Amino acid sequence: MYIETVWKDNSNYYLSSSDKARIMKCIIILVAIIAVSCNHQNTDNSKLMIQRSDLISIPLILPGSLENRKLEFQGYVNSARNNITTFSKQYGWEEFTQQDFMDSVIIFDDKIIFNKTVLKLAGEDTAMKLPDTYCATIEKRTLVAVSPEFYANVYPEGIEERSYEKLLTHEMAHRLHVEIFMGIVEAMGPMWFYEGFAMYVANQFAESQSILSKEEMITIMKEPDRGSYVKYNYIFRYFVKKVPLKELIIRAKNKNFNEELMLMLN
Repeated sequence: MYIETVWKDNSNYYLSSSDKARIMKCIIILVAIIAVSCNHQNTDNSKLMIQRSDLISIPLILPGSLENRKLEFQGYVNSARNNITTFSKQYGWEEFTQQDFMDSVIIFDDKIIFNKTVLKLAGEDTAMKLPDTYCATIEKRTLVAVSPEFYANVYPEGIEERSYEKLLTHEMAHRLHVEIFMGIVEAMGPMWFYEGFAMYVANQFAESQSILSKEEMITIMKEPDRGSYVKYNYIFRYFVKKVPLKELIIRAKNKNFNEELMLMLN
C-alpha cells in the first residue's frame, strides 16, 4: 500500500517501469522468505513443544540444590525411557511399554533421605541400612535415584559413557522384566540373571575387558547373595551368545535353569 502511494501521489519522485518491476520482484522474494521463515519457526516450535511435552510428561521432583539442572535430569529420564522403548521393539515386547513404569521421578542429593524414602515406599522399616552403592530403584511407580555425583563417588566401577542414563535405564529394565512375566518375580531367574538382564538392556559394561574362568562363573551363578555387577554382566553376555535372549528369558523360570546353562560352559 505504501509503495502504491509513492508511485501515484509523490509527483517529485519518479520510478521507471523497470524500477517498479525490480521493486515488486524484491517484495515477492521478501514475502516468500518471511513465509518460509515463519513456517520453519512454527515447525521448530512444534517440535520443541512435542519434545518438551515428552520430557515433562512424568513429574520430576528435585531438591533445591539440583533445581537449576532440571532440564538435564529430564533429559536423563527421557533418554532412559527411549532406551527401554527401543530395546522392547527390537525383541517384540512393545506391549509391555505402552505405559510408563512410573508416575513420578525423585532425585536426591542426600543418601540418608534417599534411603528413608525407598524404605518407606517399600513398606519397610526406615531404620534399616541400605548399601551405599544402592543408588536407584522403582517403588510404588516412583523412580527414585541419587544424584550423578553421588553415584560416581560410591560406585566408580560403574562410571562409563552415559553412566547415569544407563543407571536409570537399568531400573526401568527391571520393571520391563517384571512385566514380561506379569509380576511373577520368581520366574525372572537367579540374581545374576535378573541383574544381568537389566545391564544388558541398559548396555552397561558393554566394553568391559573382564574375563571369568568356568569355575568362577559356576561359583557366581550358585551364589544367592548380590555380587559383582561386572561379573554378572560377563556371564549374561556369555550365554546370550549361545542362546537367543527371548529363549533365555523363558527358560529362566525353570527350576534347573542354572544347571542347564552350566552344561554349556566350555
